[in-house]
Amino acid sequence: MAKEVFRDYAEVNEKLLEGFTVAEVLTGINEEDSGMMLELERTIDNVTIGVDVIYNPICTEDSTPLMISQEYVKQID
Repeated sequence: MAKEVFRDYAEVNEKLLEGFTVAEVLTGINEEDSGMMLELERTIDNVTIGVDVIYNPICTEDSTPLMISQEYVKQID
């Protein structure tokens, strides 16, 4: 499995997210229980590709509240 690499949402090409569906929604992912993660996926042939979107409204100065991972392989059938 590939390592997840996250990028600032402003750097992401919106075409990257076309064709993905929401596989899972996780809430309360930070200490204040205010964050959220969306797991997106799509299947190409026998490979399931994933992209994770993380929203953390309580972030540090050097991070952004919304981050999107690069595509990674979730499963090979």
